[in-house]
Amino acid sequence: MGKNNQNNEQYRPKKISVFDLPRPSFPKRAVVTGGMPYGNKKLHFGHVGGVFVQADCFARFLRDRIGEENVIFVSGTDCYGSPIVESYRKLCETGKFDGSIEDFVRINHESQKEVLGKYDISLNLFAASGLGESKDVHADVSSELMHQWYENGHLEKMVTSQFYDAKAGQFLNGRQVIGKCPVDKCQSDKAYADECSLGHQYMPADLINPKSTLTGETPEMRDVVNWYIDITKFNELMNEYVDSLPEKGNSRPLVYNTIKEFMLPPMIYIKKDFIDEYTAIKSQMPEHILNLEDNKTSFSIEFKNLNDRDKAKELLSDNNIRFRAGKTLVPFRLTGNIEWGVPAPVLDGEDGLTIWVWPESLWAPISFTKTYLKQQGKPEDEWEKYWKSTDSEVFQFIGQDNIYFYGIAEMAMFIALQGKENLTAFPSDGQYTLPTLVANNHILFLNKKASSSGDIKPPMAEDLLEYYTAEQLRAHFLGLGLSLKSVSFQPKPLNPAAGEKDA
Repeated sequence: MGKNNQNNEQYRPKKISVFDLPRPSFPKRAVVTGGMPYGNKKLHFGHVGGVFVQADCFARFLRDRIGEENVIFVSGTDCYGSPIVESYRKLCETGKFDGSIEDFVRINHESQKEVLGKYDISLNLFAASGLGESKDVHADVSSELMHQWYENGHLEKMVTSQFYDAKAGQFLNGRQVIGKCPVDKCQSDKAYADECSLGHQYMPADLINPKSTLTGETPEMRDVVNWYIDITKFNELMNEYVDSLPEKGNSRPLVYNTIKEFMLPPMIYIKKDFIDEYTAIKSQMPEHILNLEDNKTSFSIEFKNLNDRDKAKELLSDNNIRFRAGKTLVPFRLTGNIEWGVPAPVLDGEDGLTIWVWPESLWAPISFTKTYLKQQGKPEDEWEKYWKSTDSEVFQFIGQDNIYFYGIAEMAMFIALQGKENLTAFPSDGQYTLPTLVANNHILFLNKKASSSGDIKPPMAEDLLEYYTAEQLRAHFLGLGLSLKSVSFQPKPLNPAAGEKDA
């Protein structure tokens, strides 16, 4: 062999035998879930194109690999919460609806179920958290979990300020108050009581320029008692969990990179215009680290814990220094006082509370799994083979806006179910498995983020079937590659800017 050939040999790709490739591994059993649509509306195209089609494709694949009897594909209507209460109230006020709120939710649930059928979404069960048999199962599961957290010492009773509309004479929940998000760099003006439209979490008192959606008045702040899980105590375990995700091979960078954004220490961001005012009161603040960079218009101060940050925020406000809070872990609220909700068990004499819709929607797939298996005549503990076994896996298909709830709050809640001590980020048999999150980027509409509560109204999923077949739409949605980036959906019949030559 010549010298040149010898040198070139190192650049030639080596032939790899199929026997050298790692064999794919599959769980023995699996649960697949699709993000739950709210019960205040029909399905818009994003529900189907951004979550359900992908979840359905994966459920079908798993059935082929491990047997259809070992795969349970569930979802359902999210029946409770202030968005539903608000939609129902407005329809009743305008005379467009005269039934009960349960009637209102049932109509939307049946519509959602029918449309998913038209798209050939092969759910084993499309249930409803507040209707029928699944309502009773969900209430039981919710009570059991609340008692378990309480017995494990992970529930904390906290007195916090809540918005109160004096003109309407009632407390405001969720979307009954709207303002500007207080989280640094967030530009959302669709921020509600304690979360914004982009999923950022904050304490109600931090909301900027709040207004009541009932009267348009600026609400007061009044103290209320609710149950929380202080997920800041699980910071170390959560870091172990998120650090393990890149090595799993089936976790998308979108998931673990988004989670990491919330794992930062408590921070406050202040414009450099206020540097002199900050310097004057610096010594009065709790211990902190100043981060001042020349190429930025603001500086940050970093604290050891939330209590220290809250004390600093009060001091800054008293001295009229404007600031924004950074993303960080905050206690996760489990209860509220909204009447339309899952009843919370009476703990420590706290009566009349309901469970906040976000946490109970996170464990609703457990309720739906139990409901489905009950309908199949399976033993009462059969669900544990799916949710409490190391040879089973739960795959949750969600949109990127919900990663905080599923990737942080849900994981911390499931870890807290392990007991009082010796908690781990890697559960063993008999402990709740930490689900695998499959998060998609935004599916846009005509190059803008589509939201039924925003200015750009997305088309309803059913309306698209007037122009295309379900097979065409399914293939198109799967081909968008939402796992990689946000992509715009631009159906020609619904695009005013489309010309004759546009595809």
